[in-house]
Parts: sequence; C-alpha cells; structure tokens
Amino acid sequence: MAQEENTTPGEQYQLLVVDDTDGIRDVLEIQLTRAGYAVTLAENARQALDRIGVDDYDLILLDIKLPDMNGIDLLARLRESRSILETPIIVISGLGQTADVVAALRNGANDYVTKPFDLAVVLARIKTQLSLKRLKQINDRFLKIASHDLKKPLLLILDAARQLRGEFSPGRPMAEDGKGTLDLIIESGEYMRRIIEELLELRAIRDGGVRLAKAPADLNAIARQAVERNAAYAKSKGIEIQARLEPGLPQIRADDFQLMQVLDNLLGNAIKFSPAGSRATVRTHSTDGYVVCEVSDTGPGITDADMKKLFVEYAKLSNAPTGNEMSTGLGLSICKELVLLHGGDIGARNNPGGGVTFQFRLPLE
Repeated sequence: MAQEENTTPGEQYQLLVVDDTDGIRDVLEIQLTRAGYAVTLAENARQALDRIGVDDYDLILLDIKLPDMNGIDLLARLRESRSILETPIIVISGLGQTADVVAALRNGANDYVTKPFDLAVVLARIKTQLSLKRLKQINDRFLKIASHDLKKPLLLILDAARQLRGEFSPGRPMAEDGKGTLDLIIESGEYMRRIIEELLELRAIRDGGVRLAKAPADLNAIARQAVERNAAYAKSKGIEIQARLEPGLPQIRADDFQLMQVLDNLLGNAIKFSPAGSRATVRTHSTDGYVVCEVSDTGPGITDADMKKLFVEYAKLSNAPTGNEMSTGLGLSICKELVLLHGGDIGARNNPGGGVTFQFRLPLE
C-alpha cells in the first residue's frame, strides 16, 4: 500500500502502538510502516505515557491487557486530556473479551480490533478514524475562519448602527423608515452574532473544550435569577412568569454559570413560543438522588414529530415564535450538552391541559 493513500502531501500520520507481545508489535510496525505511517512502539503503560508526554500522536492502538496497568484505566486517563475526536484510540482485545470491549467503548475508545486480527481490517479501521479526524480538522479551520472573518465586521456594523441610532435621539427628528431600517440592521446583526457564538460554543462543548467549574450550587437561587432576568421579556409579551421552588432543596456540585445558561434558554423559549395571556412556570424538587428543574408553559405544545428532533441542532420545528423573534436552532442542543456534562439528563413532555414542560435533573453528589 502506497503512502499517499493514507496521508496528504507533505504529511505523515504518527501512530503509537501499545502492546506487551513482541510479535504483535513487530508485525504492526512492519505493516503500518509499509502503509505509510510513522510508528512508535510501547510495551507497557509506563512507556506509553512517557512517549505521549513527549510527542503528539494522531492515533493510538492500545492493547486492553497490559502488564503494569489495565488498558481501560490507561484509556480513561488519556481521555482526561485528549478528546475522542482529537486523538482516536483503537483498542486491541482477545477473543471472548466482550465485556472489556464494551467497557473500553464506554470509556472513550473509538473502535476495536480482536486478536488474532486481519491486518486488512486493522488498516481499514485506522484509515477510517484518521479520515474522520481529518474532516474534523477541516471543519475546525472553517469555523475558526468563519468566526474571525464574520464576527469582527459584524460587530463593526452593529456598533455603527447603534451609533447612528443614538445620534438621532433624543431631540433630532428621524424618519420612521430610517429608524426602522437601523432597528432591522441591529436586530439581524444580533441574530447573526448569536448564531456564530452558539455554533462555536456547541463545537467547544462537543470537542471537550468546555471545563465545568464545579462548586456547591443552589438550584433555587439560579432559578430565581433566571426568572428575574426574563421578567421584562415576559412582561413585554403579556406573559405571566412565576417560580414554584421546593424549600430546602439540597445543594449540588455544579457550574452555576452553565446552569444559568440552561435555565435562561429554557425559560426564554417558553416565553418566545407562548401567546399573550399565557403563563411560564419554573419548578424545582428533589427525588431519588437527583434535583429536578422543570420549565412549563401554557402554549400550544409540541407535535409528536417535533418531539423526536427537539434537541437536534438546526431542526425545523412546526411552532413559530409568537412575537416574530428569531431563533438560532442551537439553544436546546447546547442545553442538552451542558446537562450531560453535569451527569444529568433532559427531556420534554406535553402537559395534559396544554403547553409543554422541559425537565432536567442533576445528580446529588
């Protein structure tokens, strides 16, 4: 197999093979080198950690059974600093080690091969993982360029529009169509800015770039603050907003800033999609080792078809904002990822009397 099949011009992928069997290491080194890869060998976990501490590897082949450390423990340790998209890891298992393979996949392995293995299968799985990594790198470059090339001029446009609008008030006459045009520029610019920021945030979460600053947190206090932050918005649409919080709710360990973002988004959505004269309610309670937060509205509810794609980014839903607000289509996806980062879960259900309830729960530690 020629090198150019596995690498782009001027590039050679760096692979680390971790296995305590001399024969397997030798065979893999020969075959992978012939396929155009640069190969480094390690016969135990200590050597692997030493190698990884010095060099960055594009992919790691890791034997589950090592003499000085369980391969799954080593895998979990590597995943603390390297995401599943950043450094693909393919585990090597023996026949009958199904439980170990499942444990490895749950701990962040990208794929697995079984000994005695077919070298063609090994090469194909390596190539697949490296192709996925390459696509991610291209996507990352695109997003980086887009965020830099779009965000900066967009902020300049917003600043200029706000300055123009400020110069015409108070005391200076301005045609209504001129003011309306400036308002539209600012509103559309803010919408574009939110899309860029939420897209970058969602990517950072999924790439492991968001680290939670966990500390003792009071979910009731976060909920009250979310209600206060959205009170003016609710009033402007003629919607009642209220909080029904369980007294003495146990504290949790959480990142209160990220939880505020989740609640702010859910409550904002309840207001955004509800008609005038309706009500949005935030509730909290504890049950079975969890604290639970619910955000309910008395709006039109959600269709069964929409329920299946609620947390999918850019999913087209049938309900439209009742005040002609703009929606990025990313907010619920971000909520889901942040709740999952906290070890919790999130979902939605239609209320028997109308409206919908979004619920997330977080474990007590």
